[in-house]
Amino acid sequence: MSQSGRSLTDYMTDRNFSSNLESVMFGRVLQGIDSSKRDALIIKQIMRQMIISLKKIHDSGIVHRDIKPANLVVTKQGQIKLIDFGSATDLRIGNNYVPNFTPLDPDYCPPELYVLPEETTSLPPEPVASFRSPILWQLKSPDLFDMYSAGIILLQMAIPTLRSKSALKNFNLELRNCGFDLKKCRSFTRSRFDFRILDGDSGRGWDLATKLISKRDSPASGCLSAAATLRHPYFLLGGDQAALVLSKLSLSIK
Repeated sequence: MSQSGRSLTDYMTDRNFSSNLESVMFGRVLQGIDSSKRDALIIKQIMRQMIISLKKIHDSGIVHRDIKPANLVVTKQGQIKLIDFGSATDLRIGNNYVPNFTPLDPDYCPPELYVLPEETTSLPPEPVASFRSPILWQLKSPDLFDMYSAGIILLQMAIPTLRSKSALKNFNLELRNCGFDLKKCRSFTRSRFDFRILDGDSGRGWDLATKLISKRDSPASGCLSAAATLRHPYFLLGGDQAALVLSKLSLSIK
């Protein structure tokens, strides 16, 4: 456990998730909100902060490559912090770019497994790498590696039965068998999973999940960068604005 907080895994393995994060994320117990909407607000607040953190590192040319609940720390102030950059790739300097080596968690990796395609030659040293990085970023979208992982975390938070490692492994196997088509996969797994949180608010959470969990090279994938994800309707709802106000209030109280 981090001295500054507990990992998201610690909270998610608790049977009371996500209510166990209510006072941490908002500084108070939310009054007058039913449990389903409360859970949706908490999950959305976690997602928002995670995506904002990803946008910051992506803007600086870094891909984390190991985004998972164990590497997300929830501070006592209710902030989500990324930790463990041991597998991160810095495309500006060609650091830790090894296209044929992936010491990563398969439960959260995208199907491509690589930040850049296998045929991409190793990045040159600085300053040439720094010059080429924006070009590769535009052409190959390496940041989508982390965004896929964020989508898996969204599913885990929203669907209780996906929080165990065995259930997640089985789901990933089914997803692979469906060609990483989340909509198709859902048609086979509907009876075993509770999609209510994702289906709330006109299905915006589900729509976001389908745009994060997808093969990068699929013509119909619609994969989203961190910046585009923050503009998704999932984060632009009236209830979410209320969550932001509560968050600001909690910060002022603390």
